[in-house]
Amino acid sequence: MKSKKVTPLEALRIFYISNELLGSIFKIPQKHMKNKLPKAVKEIVKKSKKLSLKELSKYDFGAYHKKADARYEGYLNSTWKLEEIDLKDCGAWPRMGGLPDVATKGSILDTVNFIKPYLEDKNKLTLRTSRVLYIEEMMKYADEIVKYIPIIVMKGGVIRNKLRRASLRKGYKKCKYDIDDGNHRVLAYGMLGNTKIQALVGTRTGKKNFLK
Repeated sequence: MKSKKVTPLEALRIFYISNELLGSIFKIPQKHMKNKLPKAVKEIVKKSKKLSLKELSKYDFGAYHKKADARYEGYLNSTWKLEEIDLKDCGAWPRMGGLPDVATKGSILDTVNFIKPYLEDKNKLTLRTSRVLYIEEMMKYADEIVKYIPIIVMKGGVIRNKLRRASLRKGYKKCKYDIDDGNHRVLAYGMLGNTKIQALVGTRTGKKNFLK
């Protein structure tokens, strides 16, 4: 897959499409996924193109953490490329899905290896590791989902070493890419034995809004 440049506005739209689609994807029976997923994607893409920057900026850009503004700013102040990357170079969002630090401090493939025993023996599950059940469900759809929706990653330790500075104190590995959006589906995809994935790669450029 050749690298393709993407605008910050397109990056925002991809985030929107990803979250809107995944919010309803489990309503599609697995046996109908190949036929119905393309139609669902097409409808959400069409809807996204009608949204202005102002409307996109009001979208829930990070309800699960307190850095939504910084995250939004990061999208606008980055250059973007769509390309294929190695999972071994990706690091998960710290404590994604409520998992403990030990599960997310390495590469995403390390996280895959951490959760495998819990799927093989569910008696080992605890409250903090119960999120692996959602990942197990996602595995049914992962191969199809990644064909249409790239994960979103940032280069340069923007998330694990800057946005989430506590990660430094806890010995998080510095990865080439930090996963901003798509942590669960990339884990599910990795659990299926895949080692590469299509990603929207952002590179921060400082305080420069590329939409202006």
